[in-house]
Amino acid sequence: MTRRLFWEDAYAREFTAKVARRTARGVVLDRTLFFPTSGGQPNDTGTLNDIRVADVVEDGEEIVHVLEGASLDSARDKLAAGADVKGAIDWDRRLDHMQQHDGQHILSEAFIRVCGAETASFHLGRDVCAIDLDKTGVTDRHIDDAQKLANRVVWENRPIAIGFFTRDEAAKLPVRKPPPFAVAAATKAAEKAAGGEPQAEGRIRIVHVQDFDCSACCGTHAKTSGETGMVLVVGAEYTKAGCRVHFVCGWRALEWARKDVSLLETAGARLSSGRADVVVAIERMKAESAENHKALQAAEKQLAEVRGRELAAAAAPRGKARFVVEVFEKRDIKYLQMVANQVVSGAGLVAVLGGTGATSSVVLARSKDVEIDLRPIGKDAFAAIGGKGGGPPHFVQGGGAGQNLREAMKIAEDRIAAALG
Repeated sequence: MTRRLFWEDAYAREFTAKVARRTARGVVLDRTLFFPTSGGQPNDTGTLNDIRVADVVEDGEEIVHVLEGASLDSARDKLAAGADVKGAIDWDRRLDHMQQHDGQHILSEAFIRVCGAETASFHLGRDVCAIDLDKTGVTDRHIDDAQKLANRVVWENRPIAIGFFTRDEAAKLPVRKPPPFAVAAATKAAEKAAGGEPQAEGRIRIVHVQDFDCSACCGTHAKTSGETGMVLVVGAEYTKAGCRVHFVCGWRALEWARKDVSLLETAGARLSSGRADVVVAIERMKAESAENHKALQAAEKQLAEVRGRELAAAAAPRGKARFVVEVFEKRDIKYLQMVANQVVSGAGLVAVLGGTGATSSVVLARSKDVEIDLRPIGKDAFAAIGGKGGGPPHFVQGGGAGQNLREAMKIAEDRIAAALG
């Protein structure tokens, strides 16, 4: 059983221990400050006798320290069974995790009080944290009110009490969720970490933010809510099952705010407006862009019609029809459609058009008096550029990532000519 020093003092940064045993992945110590990944909180990192610890995992009642950049063989002398070990955790990472986890407890309780939404799961990510709320109908107003309530609790700097309780004792506490009494290994280790003997039924570790949140939790936590710094909601995703709320706390919240300020200042400078007028300037640009796009579409349509008439007038006779075969560089399929419609508006015409861009495009069209089903021919042509397409018998279109555009067009042209005779 590994004694969990991080439960005794979450602020300790260095410790001494003995190697209990070695595993295929790392070493087990008789005691450790390294928190293992569990309960939504990632593991600590740091060093053991100056060897980096990359991961920390639970193995029953023991904690395995996974080494980074050094195999167990190369660390045989420093980390042999029974050897004395000096460990040090990365404090900035520990502090960050405590701030995020405390913030999650407070924010989760805030959502219960604001709109009755329980937290179904918690994820402490490298950049952003998230809680999944199990209730539909959560609104932006609910999120804003929960964020305000959470920060009020943070700034009141309420004490955070942590203790180990039996089933009967925990039943008398306002625990947010029923504690998982069935988990025996961690609770027995908790008893030993608390300086007592493990009880048969085990005890549950409960974290209590004074007069606010009370939750069963195995994570590392600060002594007061004020050390959370700030709870900043940075986004939300609404689903049929509920709502996922993204947030950051403490130093992360400061960094997020600093980046937002920098972004607003940069945007304001680019738009020749103050920070307060950035949104107005963006809306003005969007309106201007929409008008320009509308004018560009109208001009492009006129250009396509003119080009279509020119190509139809110069169409080359081939069998029973006149053919227009043309490649348009850096033109999308919509432009090809407009040109093709203009070409085949007259009698006895066939259009085989290709376009280059992010992908290759092919449009095949015929006049009403030209009797041929273009669909099977189009299917073969589209396959030549690694794509698919479709349409009615007289007008098919498709595209693909392949570069064999002219080969695809040649296949279509020859197949159509052969069918028309």
